Amino acid sequence: MDLKIEKPEDLFLPPLGEITYLCNGEVTDTKCSSTSIYRDVDYISITPSDVIYSITLSSIIKNKTRGRKRERWLSYLNKYKLILDPIEFSAIIKSGSLLTIYVDGIDIDERYGDIIIKDFRIAGSGNYENSLNKIMETNPRLITINKKGYWFLIDAYKVDYLDLNLKRIAEDYIGYKRMECKEIRFLKESRICYT
Repeated sequence: MDLKIEKPEDLFLPPLGEITYLCNGEVTDTKCSSTSIYRDVDYISITPSDVIYSITLSSIIKNKTRGRKRERWLSYLNKYKLILDPIEFSAIIKSGSLLTIYVDGIDIDERYGDIIIKDFRIAGSGNYENSLNKIMETNPRLITINKKGYWFLIDAYKVDYLDLNLKRIAEDYIGYKRMECKEIRFLKESRICYT
C-alpha cells in the first residue's frame, strides 16, 4: 500500500536521506532530473536514563554535549523553543523509548527552510501493542512498525517545528507517494505504517 503525503510535514517523515528526489509523483532515493531535496542534519539522542537524571531538555543538552555542539543545541533551544513536554517526558519513561531530535536544514531546489523532528524509538519483544499505546500519547504524525518474528521496532515521528517557507514548498507535493507499507492504519491524527 502507498502511504501518500496528506500534509506538508508528511514529505519529511520519516526523516529523509541526505539527498532525495521527487520524481513522477513519488519521493525516492533514485536520482532523476526532477526536484531534489538536500538535508543538512544535526541530531541528539536521549535515553530514558538521561531524562530521569537531567529532567529538562536544557540540562540533558548540557550533560551530553561539549564545545560547538553544545553552543549549537543551546541556540536551537532558544530559537525554536524546544522542550520536552510532560506528555513526552512520561511516554519516554513508560515506554523506555530512545528519543532522537533532528534539527534539519532543508534545501529543495535552492529554496530553504528548517524543520525539527522528534523520533521516539522502541525496540522490544513479544506483543508490541502495549508499547504502541504508550507512544501514541505523544500524538505522533507517523508511526512505523517493523515486526520480525518475536521482535519489533516502533518509530513514532512528530514534527515539532516547520518553518513557513518550507511548509509552502512542501504543499506542492501533497498527493505524492511517500513510502510503501504492508498495511496502513489511521488513528486520530496518526498514520501507522507496517513495514
